[in-house]
Parts: sequence; C-alpha cells; structure tokens
Amino acid sequence: MKGVSLTDMNEDGEKVNSIRRNEIITQIFDWNQHAELNASGIALIQHKARERNLPPPLIELIDKEHVVKITLYRPYRKLSSFETIENEVKIRLGPFKGQRVVFISSTARELALHRDQVRMACERAGFRLMEMIENPTALDKDAVDASLRMVEEADVYLGVFGYRYGTIPTGFDRSITEMEYDHAAKLDKPCLVFFIDADHPVRVIDIETGEGAAKLKALKERIGQQRIVAFFKSDGDLRAQVFEALTGLAKKLDAAEADDQTARAAAPLYRTSGIPTPPGPYVAHPYTLHTRDVVGRSAELNILTDWVANPESIAVETRVFCFVAVGGMGKSALAWKWFNQIAPNEMRPLAGRLWWSFYESDDANFEDFLVRALCYVSGQSEDKVRALAWQEREAQLLRHLNDEPYLFVLDGLERILIACHRIDASYLADDEHNQRKANWVIGAVGLPASAAQPFEHRLRQTIDPRAGRCLQKLAQLANSRILITARLYPAALQLPNGQARPGCFAYFLQGLSDDDALDLWHDLNKSGSRADLVPIFRSLEGHPLLIQTLASEVANYRKAPGDFVQWSADHPHFDPASVVQSRTHILQFALDGLSTNIREVLHTLVCLRMPASYATLEALLVGQQDKACHSAEELDRALTELEDRGLIGWDRVANRYDAHPIVRGAVLQSMAGDTGRSSDSGAAAGAKGTS
Repeated sequence: MKGVSLTDMNEDGEKVNSIRRNEIITQIFDWNQHAELNASGIALIQHKARERNLPPPLIELIDKEHVVKITLYRPYRKLSSFETIENEVKIRLGPFKGQRVVFISSTARELALHRDQVRMACERAGFRLMEMIENPTALDKDAVDASLRMVEEADVYLGVFGYRYGTIPTGFDRSITEMEYDHAAKLDKPCLVFFIDADHPVRVIDIETGEGAAKLKALKERIGQQRIVAFFKSDGDLRAQVFEALTGLAKKLDAAEADDQTARAAAPLYRTSGIPTPPGPYVAHPYTLHTRDVVGRSAELNILTDWVANPESIAVETRVFCFVAVGGMGKSALAWKWFNQIAPNEMRPLAGRLWWSFYESDDANFEDFLVRALCYVSGQSEDKVRALAWQEREAQLLRHLNDEPYLFVLDGLERILIACHRIDASYLADDEHNQRKANWVIGAVGLPASAAQPFEHRLRQTIDPRAGRCLQKLAQLANSRILITARLYPAALQLPNGQARPGCFAYFLQGLSDDDALDLWHDLNKSGSRADLVPIFRSLEGHPLLIQTLASEVANYRKAPGDFVQWSADHPHFDPASVVQSRTHILQFALDGLSTNIREVLHTLVCLRMPASYATLEALLVGQQDKACHSAEELDRALTELEDRGLIGWDRVANRYDAHPIVRGAVLQSMAGDTGRSSDSGAAAGAKGTS
C-alpha cells in the first residue's frame, strides 16, 4: 500500500496505478467480504455512486495499515407501495393448478363433523375443496349467486343430506342446498350423493319437521330417481364412502382425458409456471410435516421478529439468521409459522417472500435455488435464467435482493453440506454430527460455553464451493433477510476463529421448557400429572417430536386410550432415563404398536427418496395379492393412524406424504434389525437425500 494516497483514492480511484489498486482490492476482499456486488474495483464503486447521484464513498485506512474501510451512502427511502398491500395473501402453489375441484353441499347445522370427514376424504383422494358454508342470517340473492358460481367452477358436485332441508334464502322458495344440487344436475356435473342411513344415531334437534321435512322428503325421492345414492351410518363411514367414490371417479376422469386426442395434442403446448409474482409468496416446497400449530416457542418467535423489526435487537444488523438444532427439535415448523403468520405483518416494507426446502428432492439443490429465486424476483422465464452462467445468475439475484427487501427461508441447508451428502447420513446420530463435524459457533445463542471446540471442519463446508461463497455474499445484503434452518452451522458462515461471519447470526435451538412441553402434551388431549410427566420431558431434553410421539402412542393405547398412568403400568420396560442414550427408545414403542400392514405402509414410505404422492402409495400398496392393503379404504385408515401417531406428515395441498428424518432413521434401523445387517446398504441407499 506504500505510495498510494488516501486523498488520491477519495478524489478519483481511476488515477491510482492499477498494480497498487489491485493490492488494495485484495485487502478489501479479504476483510470486507466483497464491499461491492460485482467485484470490479474502487473506480467502479465511485463511478456507480456518481451515476446514481449519490455522495462519493468515503475510503479510510483503519488500524493504520491493516484494513481499508469503504463507507457507501444511499438516499433516504420513503415507504414503498408494499406498505399498502393486503397481508393475508394466500400461498399460490402453481404445480397443483391442475387439481380437480369438488364442491361440497350440505346443511351445516347438524353435519359439521361429517363435513370435516368429507374434507379429509377429498384431500386424500387428491381433490381441492370448494364449499359455501350456510349462514341463515346472510342468505340473500348475492349469497345464492356466489354459491351457484362455485358449483359452476367445480369439477364434481358432492351432496350430503341428513334430516334437515336447510335455510330458504329471502325471495326464494327452495333451500340453497336444493338449488346447488339442481344447478349441478343442469350443468351435467358428475354428482356424488350421500344420504344419512336410518341406523345412524341422531339427535332430535337435528330432525326438521313441518314444511321443511316435506320438502326434504320430496327432494330425496327426486334425487333417488335420478341417480345412485349411497347411505352412511357414521361420519367415519361417510369418509370411507366418499374416498372410495372420489378415487373411482378420478380414475374414470383420467381415462377419459387420456382418450381425448385434442387434449393430448395440446398438452405439450401448455406450460404452467409454479413461480408467482412478488409480493405474493413463492413456496417452492411446502412444509409437508406441518400437522398442527407450533406450541410454545414464544422466545424464538420473538427473537425472529425482533431481527426484522426491533432496532434494539442483538441480531438487527445481521442479514443471515441461522437456526441450528438436532432433528425433530422443530426448526422447520418454527420457521414455517413465522414465515406465514408473523413475518408478513412485521417486516415492512416487504417486496416478496420465498420458502425453499433442501429436504424435498434431488432437484432442490443450490443451483436450482439460484435459478428459481432469480425467476421469482426478476420475472424472467426459467429457460432464460438457466441459459445464464452461474456468476451472472448470482450477480443478478444479489442486485435484486440488495435493492428491495425480500425474505428468503432456506430450510434444511445441511443437505448441501459435505457431512449430509452421503449414503449413511440417516444413520448418523445428532450427537455424532456435533462431535465429528465440530458444530459450534463462538457467541451463538443457545450454545453451552463448554462447546468451545475446534471450529473449522471440512464436513460443514458446502459440496459446491460456489454455494458457500454465495452464502457469504448474502450476508452482506443491504435490504433483504435470509433465514436458514440446519442441523449443522455452515462453515462458510463462520470465521477461522470460531465466530459467526459479519452479517450472520447463529441461534442453537434447545428443547421445550417444562411448561411448553406440558402444553404440547395437553394440546394432544392426553392425561398425566405434572409430577409424572416433567421428569420424562427432561429426560427427553424437551425434544418436541419425541414428546409428540409418546403422547400419540399413549393416545392410541387400546386398553386405555390417553391414560398415561395405565399405559406406564402396562409397559414396565419403558425407561425414560435411557432415552438420553438412545432416542429410538420411544420411537420403538410407537413402531411396536403398529399392525403388520400399517408397519409395511410406513416401511414403504420411508424407503422412498422423497415425499410420496397418494397415487404412488396406492400403486405400491393396494391390491388383492401380496400387498399391504386390500383396498384404498385400508390404505386411508393406515395413513390416518400413522398421522395420528405423529409418524408421518401429510401435505394436503399437494397430497403428498413423508416421514420426519428422525422417524425415518428409527424405522430404517428397525428394518435392518428385522432383516439382518446385510440389508443396511440397501436401506441406506433408499434413504439418501431424506434424512
């Protein structure tokens, strides 16, 4: 640096000899992690400032000779138009636009539970729901018109009739329920109709009398003459019948579409994009395992909110916030709740939101993230973006994120690290992850002081070095925020001395507090005293997934459903103290409680490389010979029990199913024990990319 004047640099960087200038740039890049996005030198920084009518950057020498500091100025930004955008924007999922829609028609007063079962059957069969909830105080011509428009937009009409005729809107002589059926019949929609059976238990209050009863009788007789009607004896029976009818209808509709020559010819010409337009959220991979709302975790939700909204937050100056925790601790669920329910209201202004999960499939890699993220923020087509070189994609994305305030969530980032990109990744326990990969960060929230170990470890580096360098650049953004969840803290975001890089914040997520664990247990409607339960929760280190699994096992205990005291008495080998040594202890109890066919369903699901669609599971598991389930109804019951036990998750929008990596690992180990160690390599190969 000798011979180069700071005065000269501040006046005009272009006057500085190129050899001297490159020495300075080397220092800038070493210590300031690319002070400019395009890495083109001091002269270009000054040129860009002049081009945009900004004050010239101030160049200073800090600590006499070791660090060059460049201060850039930007004008005060007024609140953007994003302030006025409605926050409650529904997530648009382009890949599922082709889903068929079923319109549900019934009276609401006496059939509320039945409607819930019908909804689940429709979602399981792969149909999207549309329904008009009857409100006697608001039924007028506008409500009728809205309801009939829904019938027109739907692909299938599904009517459920009990002992009530329904409310007759003002100015009409028929109930809205009857008008919905008549409109569907007039439009020649596929109609599935279900009547309550005479043997179905019913309350007197749910039986209509007088003129309504007469009109209902006439309507049922007319429907019975026009089409085949099924009868249900309970809400569960109705669900099974609806599911069977819809799956059968879907196959007929698929066959009809396959025979349509025009549709076949037009199919290659039709291209739907799954990438919405900002500020609408782009959820590239929905969180499949989200089965219920997050219980507790108020401190963690608050620190995330403070990160984007509170000037006094310890993390407010950082751009990359990383949640690190063992599997099953609730990282993804916590981030999903904050991303959907809290961030849109707290991060103002907000140009757009993106959720990307590296858990989902082989194509959910970092390069695909760059491609689709750039498509989202720029509006360019995917083909055009893929034609760009990596460096150009990255530079364009960084410019957009630097100029506008976006929120990106990168879920399961450990999948792009060397440690988790291997065949036996699902067999490594989380404590092995920490010990073998030096998963520690100096000064991180939630990490014990005793965790100060060697900090740099190649197993926490990214598989593709370019991804690591891109993460470092994301930490230097001016406006956007990046939330990361991972089992391991990326080495790219850590300095050699063990501290998080500038612009990064590490938060090691711990187990639930005693109160939060009790709330989760009781939220699952299970009995048990605080004195009995808290020691168990502590032995589990407050692990949410294990608490949920144990609660579900107790809930499904046939001898005394939900009775923890009775369950404990009947399971004397249950030893909470041993769980710290082996977390598969509780999961093994849950697996032991499964019937043979349900266990086979679970085994099949965990051996698939990515979340499985219902159609895939039906093809693999349903059949009269050598199959786990003899019918689609049996598969439905098996999936329902696995969901109730907390062993699998169901993404109802995409109708896909997946098991948590912790459950997956326990099941694969159980399978290896059943079939001998010779099967280990096959099971591990099937698990690659899923843990």
